[in-house]
Amino acid sequence: MAAAEKIKLKYGCALTDLIQEDEIIEVPSVGGRPPRRLSRHILAEICEPRMEEMLALVDQELIKSGYKKTIGAGVVLTGGASMIEGMQELAEQIFNLPTRIGYPVKVGGLQDVVNSPMYATAVGLLMYGAEKESSGQRFRIRDTRVFNRILSRMRKWFEDIA
Repeated sequence: MAAAEKIKLKYGCALTDLIQEDEIIEVPSVGGRPPRRLSRHILAEICEPRMEEMLALVDQELIKSGYKKTIGAGVVLTGGASMIEGMQELAEQIFNLPTRIGYPVKVGGLQDVVNSPMYATAVGLLMYGAEKESSGQRFRIRDTRVFNRILSRMRKWFEDIA
């Protein structure tokens, strides 16, 4: 799974139109077998419908919530999938709104480590919590199971970085 994630981020593309038909990539095999050669266009043909489906679901939720009409400045994509080539362009097509990739801002110390869309949401939530804490405002976590799952994933991210 980890190797597949790396391949998706390194060679995947959310729009097949951006990939030349003859572009070949080398992917590792399992069980000590030699690496395989694969058409990057075929990989994009697998990625594009999944990315399109995911963004369409988000768009439906925005419409259902009533917030889609109020989004004037556009959409900010975060998370690991936002780093896939062509994702910003595909999102603009699906949302019919300006779209950009979000990076953590105002981060000191570990900026070179967490300066990735993959960590933007987690860093933003940590900064929000720290801001509320320092201003004397408390926020309550309603579902500790969700919090513990998120905390566990964040620990794993930082372990992977180290």
